[in-house]
Amino acid sequence: MRPLQRFIGRTLKFFAERDARGDDWDAHTRKLEEALTVMQNRCAGAKDTAWNREAVAHVTGIERWATARLRRALDGDAVVMDAYHPYRPDIEQGLDALLVAMADTRRDTLSLVHDYKLAGGTTRVTVPHNDLGDVTVGGWLSYLRAHGSRELLRVRKG
Repeated sequence: MRPLQRFIGRTLKFFAERDARGDDWDAHTRKLEEALTVMQNRCAGAKDTAWNREAVAHVTGIERWATARLRRALDGDAVVMDAYHPYRPDIEQGLDALLVAMADTRRDTLSLVHDYKLAGGTTRVTVPHNDLGDVTVGGWLSYLRAHGSRELLRVRKG
């Protein structure tokens, strides 16, 4: 990994872990739900352009990838250090379908949070991230909230 990528990874990890500190499963649930509303509002009224489809597909792909990795790790399965690209939805579906996929993906993440809350799991377990290294489950959830909100700032309305 190049020095700039290492720096960005360390910075993102620092903020994700800091933002997750002290949050329990209920706090993560609330914040993920609030972030979905923010993401949907950012996309409301956006035109169906390749630029906007790319932004939504990227956010959805990253969250699908992360949720799959977290679920495997929390189930006690071996973590596969795969890339996010196979998890990306096809941008040819159109923006409306991608926005549905984004919301469905967030609901899948919320389901994961619910499942592990009921199982008595902890948000302090670490799971490796390709660029950030070992990140707590809480840090991953914080990362997903920030990532979606940050990436969708580039959605163009006009």
